[in-house]
Amino acid sequence: MKKFNEIFRAKSSGQLLIVAALAIAILIASTTMYVYELTEEKQAQKDGTIGDIVLAIKTGLRNTVISALANASKGGEKTVLAKNLETLSSAYRRVYQYGICQISHKLLNSSEYESGIKLSWTNIGLGISSAHVAFTLKIFDLTSNITVDDAVNVTTAIIVGGYYTVNGSNGTKRVSLTCHVLNEEKPAQAKNITIYYEGFGVWIPISDLSTIEWGNGTYNLSFTVANASDTVHVSVHLTDARSIFVMANATCSQA
Repeated sequence: MKKFNEIFRAKSSGQLLIVAALAIAILIASTTMYVYELTEEKQAQKDGTIGDIVLAIKTGLRNTVISALANASKGGEKTVLAKNLETLSSAYRRVYQYGICQISHKLLNSSEYESGIKLSWTNIGLGISSAHVAFTLKIFDLTSNITVDDAVNVTTAIIVGGYYTVNGSNGTKRVSLTCHVLNEEKPAQAKNITIYYEGFGVWIPISDLSTIEWGNGTYNLSFTVANASDTVHVSVHLTDARSIFVMANATCSQA
């Protein structure tokens, strides 16, 4: 699986870095303009505007984390998360007109997370792509002193399992998979699903995939393979509606 992952990531990383850079530029521009418009409200409405600004900044931070995770999950560098957060924080500091706006962040580093990013794509039917950032937002001016401590966690996960039945007439195997898609542990939608199976020592893409979506994050996937072994090894590659990539391998036995 490691070699398969490396080949996949190497092929996709170059173009994705360009797309991600453009996406974050658009994101920063849009959120900055939103904050600018809010800060232009009349002084009489300032108390309400401050609350809107805090919400806008938190939304911008979350969208930045989503963008960075989408990039990293498709082969981009994990350091893109820190770079994008610094760029967004700088934009907010420049645009806030009533006083001082400070944003500091801390990326999670642990046995599972590196620079705030976790990519755990296993051989046991579980795949996780996740990003975690703790942040402190401070807004100071003549009438307000606001400090917000919070964290952003973005996680796309898939759970894959299945079995196969043998076609008696030609010996091919009909594989049936169930794939559960989750965003922050809640049912989510897939934008694209690609499946490979291991045959003759290589990973072969499935061309006759049949997909049933149940509308609750659950997908039933079925296809036919020519495989002489007692088990069928499959690899599910999925991109969710937020463009975050995740994959998981699983082993299917005869029903």
